[in-house]
Amino acid sequence: MNIEKIVLDLKPQMLKDKEFFWNHPERGLEEFETSKYIIKRLKQIGYTDINNNIYETGIVATLKGEEEGQCILFRTDMDAVTMDDTGRTKHACGHDAHMSIMLAFAKILIDNKEKVKGTVKLVFQPDEEGNAGARKMVENGVLENPKVDKAFAIHVWSELKEDTIAIKEGAVMASSDPYNITVYGKGGHAAMPEKCVDTIYIANKIGIALKEMAKINVTSDEKAIIGVTAIHGGKTNNVIPDTVSMKGICRTNNNNIRKESKEKIKTTVENIANKMGGKAEVEFLVEYPVVENSRQEAKELQEIARKVVNEVNTTYQTTASEDFSYYLEKVPGVMMHVGCQKENFYPQHSEEFEVGENPILIGTQIFYEITKKYLM
Repeated sequence: MNIEKIVLDLKPQMLKDKEFFWNHPERGLEEFETSKYIIKRLKQIGYTDINNNIYETGIVATLKGEEEGQCILFRTDMDAVTMDDTGRTKHACGHDAHMSIMLAFAKILIDNKEKVKGTVKLVFQPDEEGNAGARKMVENGVLENPKVDKAFAIHVWSELKEDTIAIKEGAVMASSDPYNITVYGKGGHAAMPEKCVDTIYIANKIGIALKEMAKINVTSDEKAIIGVTAIHGGKTNNVIPDTVSMKGICRTNNNNIRKESKEKIKTTVENIANKMGGKAEVEFLVEYPVVENSRQEAKELQEIARKVVNEVNTTYQTTASEDFSYYLEKVPGVMMHVGCQKENFYPQHSEEFEVGENPILIGTQIFYEITKKYLM
């Protein structure tokens, strides 16, 4: 079986699928047209075991082979990005490519069903960007009935050149812990600051302290990124406000540092406010754990990837986050990064970002090679 030729033969349909997703970007939990299209395509391909009641717009297509064996899960995300500058929704993270890969892989898989010894779950997951849709998918039983033995996912990646796959053992993507801070004081006339508890001043002190905290007791490969990304308080020039709201985020590639950092953020913020006569509260929001590839599967996939691309990077990790971590907390598996950088570098979540053809072909082939390794 010449998998490269088969993938190339599927290229026109892959690009047609990608064009649909590109032209129909939808926010998390609003992937209605996307979900309809995926279900239609899965039925065209020949799938009958399709569950679209797992969680909101999520879909699980299951293929059982001719013989018993392991259950392997492959996941793609579905949602698009809301651009900060324009407010419009765009596939600026590559999820359109991911879904195209999955549909092409689904076709190859069903055409080779007689070779499959075990079960494959194809998971189309909503809301990766905003509210950790993976957590809800896991809570709703995506890893059960049948029980999943291994889980794999691909993310196209703009920091890596085309024809490169990055597969690292252990921590590969950072945790993400966004937080809100509310600072309480005593407002008043700016001409009489001695009669106030200045929330603006307290907020500034907190922001500086959190920035400095990230530099303490952290090695270069296990760094923490801690900072404030937004401050809102007051409406006029001559009034000190009663409250100030702040937003920030903490990221790290180490779960121990993650736990310590969250505790330090809370105590630092509260202590600074208290010492200055005010009060502050910290609220952590939707949390994304560290993405940790299981070592055995990562080693095996590095060897598989060498059959597909010219360069396999075994050390790359990023402080970006991904909710695939919720799957890997429960079962062994790997998040792979497939390079999509061309001559001009445009980062993910930028207006100019778009995935070309080559990463889609590579992603489809690597998914098949994984299936061949574990189920054929």
